[in-house]
Amino acid sequence: MNLVITLILVSMLLLFLCKVPIYISMTLAGCVLMAVTRGMKWGILAQYLYTGVDSFTLLAIPLFLLAAKIMNTGGITKRLFAFCMKMVGWLPGGLGHVNVLTSLVFAGMSGTAVSDASGLGTIEIQAMNDNGFDNEFSCCVTAASSTLGPIIPPSIPMVIYATVSGASVGALFMAGIFPGIIMALIMMGVVAVYSIKRKYPRTKFPSVKEFFVAFKEGLPPMMAPVILLVGIYGGVFTPTESAAVVVAYSIALDLLLYHELTWKHFLNILRDTVRDSVTIAMIIAGATFFGYVATRAKIPQMILTAMTGTINNKYVLLLVINIFLLIIGCFLETASAITIVVPLLLPLLNQYGISLTQFGVIIVLNLMIGLLTPPFGLVLFVVSKIGRISIGQFSKALLPWLTALLAALLLVTFIPQISLWFPSFLGMSV
Repeated sequence: MNLVITLILVSMLLLFLCKVPIYISMTLAGCVLMAVTRGMKWGILAQYLYTGVDSFTLLAIPLFLLAAKIMNTGGITKRLFAFCMKMVGWLPGGLGHVNVLTSLVFAGMSGTAVSDASGLGTIEIQAMNDNGFDNEFSCCVTAASSTLGPIIPPSIPMVIYATVSGASVGALFMAGIFPGIIMALIMMGVVAVYSIKRKYPRTKFPSVKEFFVAFKEGLPPMMAPVILLVGIYGGVFTPTESAAVVVAYSIALDLLLYHELTWKHFLNILRDTVRDSVTIAMIIAGATFFGYVATRAKIPQMILTAMTGTINNKYVLLLVINIFLLIIGCFLETASAITIVVPLLLPLLNQYGISLTQFGVIIVLNLMIGLLTPPFGLVLFVVSKIGRISIGQFSKALLPWLTALLAALLLVTFIPQISLWFPSFLGMSV
């Protein structure tokens, strides 16, 4: 049986490498595993493909995707960038800090790293290159800061994780705030070191008038995450409903204030949102089916036995899991990685008393680092295309930034209160 399972997992990996769509690869692997496992009926195939996406929580995904696309098309991101320029542009390597701060603010509206990289990235890289920054450095800070998207609420990966694990979406959203801020501060530290060493430019300190003009322009977009967090904490709407609120707010800004979103653009946005949402849904459906079959075949129990056979310490276990997730993140897309891996690790988390809320932040951060690494790092490819830099050169230049993100990961992993104290303070169950 162990040989059969090994062959199936290797076959699924080969299908991934051959660029067979992920949902097809997982569904095929699940069918083969079901065929060699006794006591399973083929009727469950349709049942679990359907139940995998039959979730109210998952409605947040297309809505957050829609909100991010509206903001990128309607000029909201440009105004955020201009405001952040006045806030931190005067620091050493000013535009590098602006890049990080803009990503931090935009993360409170988009929920995805790719939306950050593709939307803000074009503006940020062009501005930095025009002001004397090396293209390599501009691409690195843009890619690294985009990982803040799914850490700061709202977060599409956290919505998927909550669906699979049963953790509270609201608690997960609150748990990501301070880890995200710590990540931003660490990245700004890296920017400062590079900027002082290479003598990158900075802008002049803004006058009071300049600051308030930029603040006036940037305040409406910045109210989106405030409305979202206050609404969730105040019980006005659920985390899923908050996605609809962000969409409505984004449309209202463009229609009533900025007048930049045309009907043609909006139809294109809807088309792209449907395409991306269906892709994610099909991945979740295939992964749910594979996860069920794998559980019936006792693969999680085998992994549990293998990992706990020589480990009797929670922190050693977390270190091993982090290494495992970092490797997984290099090969699997975020949604599929969460839906495959989390059910396998849940018995371990429960056995060692690891908070599902804390682990949600850990797994999302791990997978965001995976987005920056070859061979399947999506953000790596997006920024490489925008910045016109080769994957090889880009990957090498990213090493210091990956080190900084790994430092943040270790802090979140071994100091649980970084992610847990705020939801606990708000009275949420963690």
